[in-house]
Amino acid sequence: MGGWVGRGHRAADGEFSERESSNDESGEVAEERVGFFQTTFNDYFSYPNSTRVMLFNYFKIAWRHLYQNRLLNFIGIGGLATGLAVTLLIVLYIAHEYSYDRFHRNADRIVKVELKHTDTTTTYSIPWMSYRFGEAVKNASPEVESFARFSSGGTRSMTVQSDEGHQFYETNFAFADTGFVRMFDFPFVAGDPATALSRPATLLLTERMARKYFGSANPLGRTIEYTSRDNTKFLFEVTGVLRDPPPNSTIQFGFLAQLDAVRAIDREEYGEGFDKIKDEVGAGGRYDTYLLLRAGASAKKVAAHIPALLTTPKEGLDPNDNYYLYPLADMHLEVGLAYSKNRMALFGVLAVFVLVLALINFVNLATARSVNRAKEVSVRKVVGATRKSLIAQFYTDSSLQVVLAFCLAGLLFVLFQPFFYDILQLSFDPAFLCNAFFLMPTLLLFLICILLSGGYPALLLSGFSPIFGLKGKANPSQGTAQLRAGLTVFQFVVSVTLIIGAIVVKLQLNLFLNKDVGISRSRVVTVPLNREEGMDKHYAAIRREISQLPGVEKVTASSLVMYDHYMNSWNIKRLDQPKEVSVNTFAVDEEFIPTLQIKWLVPPRPTKGLSTSGQIVINERAARELGLNARNYQQTLDLGDGTRKEVVGIMKDFNYMSLERDIKPMAMYIGSDTTFRDYLYVKLTRNAPIEKTMAGMGHVYDRYKTEHPFEYAFLEEVYQRLYEIQGNTSRMIVALTGLAIFIACLGLFGLATFTAEQRTKEIGVRKVLGASVASIVTLLSKDFLKLVLIAIVIASPIAWWITGKWLEEFAYRVDVAWWVFILAGTLALGIALLTVSFQSVRAALTNPARSLRSE
Repeated sequence: MGGWVGRGHRAADGEFSERESSNDESGEVAEERVGFFQTTFNDYFSYPNSTRVMLFNYFKIAWRHLYQNRLLNFIGIGGLATGLAVTLLIVLYIAHEYSYDRFHRNADRIVKVELKHTDTTTTYSIPWMSYRFGEAVKNASPEVESFARFSSGGTRSMTVQSDEGHQFYETNFAFADTGFVRMFDFPFVAGDPATALSRPATLLLTERMARKYFGSANPLGRTIEYTSRDNTKFLFEVTGVLRDPPPNSTIQFGFLAQLDAVRAIDREEYGEGFDKIKDEVGAGGRYDTYLLLRAGASAKKVAAHIPALLTTPKEGLDPNDNYYLYPLADMHLEVGLAYSKNRMALFGVLAVFVLVLALINFVNLATARSVNRAKEVSVRKVVGATRKSLIAQFYTDSSLQVVLAFCLAGLLFVLFQPFFYDILQLSFDPAFLCNAFFLMPTLLLFLICILLSGGYPALLLSGFSPIFGLKGKANPSQGTAQLRAGLTVFQFVVSVTLIIGAIVVKLQLNLFLNKDVGISRSRVVTVPLNREEGMDKHYAAIRREISQLPGVEKVTASSLVMYDHYMNSWNIKRLDQPKEVSVNTFAVDEEFIPTLQIKWLVPPRPTKGLSTSGQIVINERAARELGLNARNYQQTLDLGDGTRKEVVGIMKDFNYMSLERDIKPMAMYIGSDTTFRDYLYVKLTRNAPIEKTMAGMGHVYDRYKTEHPFEYAFLEEVYQRLYEIQGNTSRMIVALTGLAIFIACLGLFGLATFTAEQRTKEIGVRKVLGASVASIVTLLSKDFLKLVLIAIVIASPIAWWITGKWLEEFAYRVDVAWWVFILAGTLALGIALLTVSFQSVRAALTNPARSLRSE
């Protein structure tokens, strides 16, 4: 039982001294003492509100034991709290990722239409449908209740100005129809949802944009001016204000204009020809199309109706292309964020390991302390305590410690949040902490911790034999010692595996960032020319002026920023062969290849050179697939749209996309028209004054631009952004590896402390007999180091297999060398040795007289 209060008596199980329960006690005294406790035990059950008193005493005794073993309990609670804090942060991340778009009431019935287009080598998605697509699908499919269309402004910036004169460049201007407002649950703060966006030239603002453009004034009825890419101005009346879309929404916007406006804007920007597809049904438009299915409807059945609806065949789409309906609730994980599912799985596994390590520490220390409670358990059993009541007491002990660990974990959770968010580059609404997606896993985690942390210690302690306990001995079984050894080995298996994984991930990231990809990215700056403002027409003048700036070595131009934009894919073929090859293409001017120092396999002939008159150069991969070589490369290629270009040279293969993938066939158009004038590439001199040079380029830019500010990006930084996810994952694994080692060493330190306490008298005797400090340290450390060595042996093949599987995902990967395992093992062994030695040296330096007196 936990404790007794009754008839003026006060007795608590934890108050027995070793002298009172020792073998020296006479039989009469022992009998009298047992009788006393039997009487108290009987009184307990006759006490009013006995359940309340019992629970009170359970917690009182639990607190007493917690205080009496402060150091070991602090280690156990601290380790568990640290593991819980990190686990809760990962749970927060996973819950937030999983919660995307599920706040909409009909999220389980909303689907988004996409087309999967397959060419000769690759498959990619086309997410934009034509204007009439949604209406046609609804009319043809009884399973569809309604449809909605949404069109974002993309990442380009446009000028937005309020009638108060506030003007900003924005990238969050979007367009939608009335079906969008009805289908999705973006709450209105002001305005009438029934009539929102029902009239042309109307607009909804988010709260943030309303404050930004109108301050505290009522924005309803006010006007917003939108300046299109060709500087045409459109006026919109504000008819409503919406709450800001939460961070866990895949649909983000600041302005939501009536959909018909986007068609007018497109006509202004691209001419009447752009609007010719308004009567066609299919992909290739510019509208995200969402369908609201009826309850119980089949998305596959709806998709089956789509091919029959297609009218005019779309250029570049094959008859075998397939339309898919993606559930809105799965969009973020399946379509939206690259690697999201893999990252969730990885971090989920890491969270489980961290939590298990922390729980192992807790259980290890609890079982180690079980020897000290053997007499307590034995006396309780003698006076009639049942095993059920003992288990309840020890579960109370562990529950109290878990509650304290959760409280401390809450503090660490708050402290770790900025670091965690920074590593993963995440944004959370603080209100999400009260969301069921986070609260339910947290509650489940709390219950699991109580169950697992208290289960084995309670069963172990309640099973002690009273005979051995009253003789001052623990249970004779060696199972608990073996279990502690096994759990310690498991901890270091996980730790060593994580160390090896962290090293391999870091090596792979270094390969990505430092590999020679075949072009010179260093000191190359890219500048958008904003063709919509006609800056491309001044390309020659801009190029000449920038070339004359101090610090500028060369200037060239291209149709895109390499490593940052999707390349067009064309099916090209030789005129003398029917085989088509899918080739990624972009346009450049004649100085692009020498500026980026791309090497030639077969250079253009001196007499031909690189002109700007419809030539094309291809890489080695494209040449192989087209059957071209140094002898027959001068072929005319059919680009599939009636255009023909002559191959004038073959470049050596270089990586123009992420190193995760192998090099694909690629071609560069050497053009004389404006197709290559979207982006300047400026090569700076080696010692260029960066700030001064960029300021000079900004002055040149400002002389020709009308609205958009001067923007630039270093190509090296653009390339590094390709590996942001891997870099964040690497930092996360390194952080969790350090945490796992900390928790494992914390447990090792606790066990070493307990072992030193149990062997205090032995250490004193050995010192009296002349044992050196080194020999005592060796005595106390060797058993723990053996366990770490066993863990290294077990972890090495496991880590080799796991890292090998992970590296298989990449076209370019490092070899996992033998030294990685030696380094990881040495680090683990060294850290463990320092941890154990600290307590061992302290015990070895203790005065032997004090050690002998403590027994």
